[in-house]
Amino acid sequence: MKKHHSLAKQLSDHTNCPFQQASKADLTKLRSLKLPRPVVDFYRESAPVKNAHGQVRLLAINGMVEENRNYVPGAYTAPLGYIVFATSQFGDAYCLNLNNCKSDEDPGIVLISHEVIDEETTPEELARLAKPVAKNLREFLEKFLEEEIDEECVYDSRP
Repeated sequence: MKKHHSLAKQLSDHTNCPFQQASKADLTKLRSLKLPRPVVDFYRESAPVKNAHGQVRLLAINGMVEENRNYVPGAYTAPLGYIVFATSQFGDAYCLNLNNCKSDEDPGIVLISHEVIDEETTPEELARLAKPVAKNLREFLEKFLEEEIDEECVYDSRP
């Protein structure tokens, strides 16, 4: 049995969205975002077929790529090591924090408001605005199932 099968089944039941193995093309897209192996492994086995709605919206692979290349805040956070993989109903971003994360480690999850990020946001400001909400993707998804995800953003980047 696959490592993530049970969690994917729960997510699918909770969201009425099927989860399935990612295609080779989708895995290539994920790797283009420089995601670490544990995250790619999860999506390899258990990618949402479409955006999965619950307390927040889990992005399908195509949505994740679009969010990090073309939309705010992802287009500004991704180059600084924060990859959007889910969003709140208000457009705030849940990001995989790749900063100080090795390629074989599971990154922490942070929440970043879309209202305070722009092309001039410095890495230092973004680090202060990035609110930790889960120690890794699995913990985030478990909180998603329990509808216990923190949705309160940090809005002031002053030290």
